[in-house]
Amino acid sequence: MADAGLLRQENTALLRRAMQDGVFSKNELARQTGLSFPTVGRIIDDMVERGEAREAGVAASTGGRCAMRYELDMHYRLFLCLRLEQDTLHWFVCGLDGVPLEQGEETCPGDVRELLDTLLMRVRARYPQLASVAFGFAGAMHDGVVMECFGYPELRGVSLSTHLHDKSGLPSAAARDMQIVAAGYAAQCSPAPRAAVCIYIGRMGAGAGIVLDGKVWSGAAGFAGELHFLPIEHNMEYAQTHFADADMTAYMAQVICACGALINPDRVVLYTDPLFRNRVEDIRAACARMLPPHAVPEIELSRTFTEDYDRGLFTMARDLMEGNA
Repeated sequence: MADAGLLRQENTALLRRAMQDGVFSKNELARQTGLSFPTVGRIIDDMVERGEAREAGVAASTGGRCAMRYELDMHYRLFLCLRLEQDTLHWFVCGLDGVPLEQGEETCPGDVRELLDTLLMRVRARYPQLASVAFGFAGAMHDGVVMECFGYPELRGVSLSTHLHDKSGLPSAAARDMQIVAAGYAAQCSPAPRAAVCIYIGRMGAGAGIVLDGKVWSGAAGFAGELHFLPIEHNMEYAQTHFADADMTAYMAQVICACGALINPDRVVLYTDPLFRNRVEDIRAACARMLPPHAVPEIELSRTFTEDYDRGLFTMARDLMEGNA
């Protein structure tokens, strides 16, 4: 038998997500979520009592008693989302709708942990309804511990999730940037992709986030998506030289075909970079020559890297809140 508390938590999360799109009566929510009317009624009443939801007028009459409608208070719980890129810490505070209330960026002159601690204290004091913290960075993690973080040697060996939790007192999580980006990409897809690979080339080289059956797949040691370890000639050098003298058509075709043979994605997302300019059709053609027709993925050029990253951070922060409700 399912744990009653866990079931109620899952049903509350289901209703919370349904209510993000507007104003609804209890009957409408029951139809939309598939939950019984009594279950919806009990949960909505509790949400109203604690201030998470509020009455929003009555629905138009259809001949019977007018039903009360309800909406979320989008600022009942807030989330702090952070992403560390090169020497800059980008951050925003958002509500249940993911819309930023405040955002900013800070340059890291020294130990990034000191900057994080100061920002956490400032935001925590300003927003007492803060519910969780999500952090993304370009680095490898295993069991929550940073194994490698380019440009920030002070983070190596640190459990960032534990550090953020200890400093904020809130549910906190940290993950590799491309895993978060892939989660953000998948969150805006309907239906969620069966298998997708999101690839980005930055100053520190190429990385990928992988989505399988709608969920991010990080591998046994969080290593999935570390593209520079593929056995491609000069691959490790490219990470240091930003692909100087590389044939990007041939390189990306090898990467995509390796993904095709191993996980058979239905789509590969290439986030725009000058290295890809005017090459996407050539990459598609090269993949078609190397893979059988049924294994050639759709190749999509995207300009929404930052939007997907921020959406992924929000999704991670919201899931943390729901998991600790």
